[in-house]
Amino acid sequence: MRLYLLLVCLCIGLIPVMAQQSLSDSLQKRLSEPLPDTTRVLMLEQLGRTLMYSQPVVAMQYIQEGLRLAQNIGYGRGEARILNRMGTIFRITGNYDRSLQAHLAAISVAEAENDLDVLARTNNNLGNLYVEQANWARSIEYFNKARVFADRLDNDELRQMATLNMGYNYANQTKLDSALKYDQLAYALGVKRNSKDIYIELSNLANVYKQMGRYPQALSYYRQSIPACIAFGDNRLLSQMYYELAEVFQKTNRPDSALHYARKSLEVAKSSAILRKVTNAYAFLSELYEPTDPRQALAYLKLASATKDSLVNEEKVKNFQNIEFNERMRQEDAQRLEEAYRTRITMYALVGGIVVLVLIALILYRNNRHKQKANGLLQKQRDEISAQRQKAETALVDLKATQAQLIQKEKLASLGELTAGIAHEIQNPLNFVNNFSEVSTELLDELKEEAQAGHTDDVLALADDLRQNLGKITHHGKRAGSIVRGMLEHSRASTGEKTPTNLNALADEYIKLAYHGQRAKDKAGDPDRPRFTCQIVTDFDPDLPPVQVVAQDIGRVLLNLYNNAFYAVEQRSEQAGEHYQPTVWVSTRRETDRVVVCVRDNGMGIPEPIRAKIFQPFFTTKPTGEGTGLGLSLSYDIVTKGHGGTMEVESVEGEGTQFVVRLPA
Repeated sequence: MRLYLLLVCLCIGLIPVMAQQSLSDSLQKRLSEPLPDTTRVLMLEQLGRTLMYSQPVVAMQYIQEGLRLAQNIGYGRGEARILNRMGTIFRITGNYDRSLQAHLAAISVAEAENDLDVLARTNNNLGNLYVEQANWARSIEYFNKARVFADRLDNDELRQMATLNMGYNYANQTKLDSALKYDQLAYALGVKRNSKDIYIELSNLANVYKQMGRYPQALSYYRQSIPACIAFGDNRLLSQMYYELAEVFQKTNRPDSALHYARKSLEVAKSSAILRKVTNAYAFLSELYEPTDPRQALAYLKLASATKDSLVNEEKVKNFQNIEFNERMRQEDAQRLEEAYRTRITMYALVGGIVVLVLIALILYRNNRHKQKANGLLQKQRDEISAQRQKAETALVDLKATQAQLIQKEKLASLGELTAGIAHEIQNPLNFVNNFSEVSTELLDELKEEAQAGHTDDVLALADDLRQNLGKITHHGKRAGSIVRGMLEHSRASTGEKTPTNLNALADEYIKLAYHGQRAKDKAGDPDRPRFTCQIVTDFDPDLPPVQVVAQDIGRVLLNLYNNAFYAVEQRSEQAGEHYQPTVWVSTRRETDRVVVCVRDNGMGIPEPIRAKIFQPFFTTKPTGEGTGLGLSLSYDIVTKGHGGTMEVESVEGEGTQFVVRLPA
């Protein structure tokens, strides 16, 4: 009887094995065809996933081939997926330390590639690794990380997977309230995405309710899960559901229903050769028949014993596969150690050769030095070198003095332009204050006349007008005061400390100051000349975050770029005629780890031969007396050396120029 049962189970068990073999054969056939290397890496990972439960040694061979190929072609995303699969195979075979090592390597590569999908799946697998070692706290930590990445991707499938595993974790700890909470969340996600495997969440919910003794809810979820298990052919879970139903009916004193579902559990387990569940079903049937039919109970008990013996044999085969797998890994480790040893020997030999060559060179140099006789000539050369050094130092001092004068001139020019802009800004509120003061004086005269005449209503009306005028005087006085405070703030020496700065506000503030300064300078230069006008177009990113910069230094950079842009469009307007519209565009945007400021004009443009020189100190294209050649050089140093950013120029001669400043976000 025992032998017959074993043969039947083995024959039935060939069905899923044949299906798996068919899939692996299909994948191997595709690998024999010409494929892109990246596709081949992903195919090898899929083949490893197909074989990892039945043939872990063969699966690992495919995974290692995929890893070598991914590393050779620099395919980071494929390498991360391969390492994640390798960690799972190590976990299945009980190599927990190497599983942890492979998963952590997968996370390192995935982080470099910013592959959030692999990060979510690998953290979930790390959680499963710690579940198998009953380290519940660490497993929950990694499941939570998987959920964070799933939320960043807004991927309900990954979110559902991590949440379901958290419920399973808490159920194993018999923390049933927490288990129920996460199982319900996983079920809600499955319903939301219309998941095909939602029956797994239903079965988990049923098991939690069963452990809590809430049998009606457990029965309801078991019955909802069973049709889906049948539809998807998940006989492993279906057999378990029937078994759990039978236990619920036993606990609620419904022996007939318990017997019915125990037999169905046995039937499904036998059809799929799930020997462990066959053993459990036989043992449970023996327990159910014991009070009413001892003979039948004994028969089922014998069948359970026979199946258990065959299960032991299956475990021995699995253990043998694990031993074979571990031995293969040990041999590969030994081979890698041997290769590393040979590499070290080669390196030592190379270093030894270099040391010998260096010693020979030192000996030859020493002998050569001893052969030199011209001590007098050498002393003369030293004297000449000393004289040249003195001249160079004198020239350097003169150059530094000249440079300091030019820098001071540049600062004074910038201050003059800034002052002209602020003077234009402050003129408006001062005009308002003067005008309303004069009107208020007239109102006071009228008020006295009306008061003397006894016209109370007119007196009150004039008092109201006077109050309004005084309010406007106060308002514009405060506005002028704020402009003065801003002027003092801009003129204060920079502390060099970086603070969170609203780059949009800074760019908008300085474009206005630069424009009014240009207009004031243009008017002062030639009163009969038409006053300079220019269209300003801004496109500021409303979601731009505050940036850690020295605000006054970046303001100087922006002021310099704006002044150059206005100068360029003014020069072109003198040549282009009436149809030309001078325009300056200013925009900000956020890149991955940078904040970008673009200043573009439709001016004269920069000729290509001199474009590479514009950031050099003292180089200028302006006429003598109009530029020091230090503005762009200082701006470039502030951006690159002071803030770790970049500054680039793009220009088409006759069409315009664009400066692009990138600062770390």
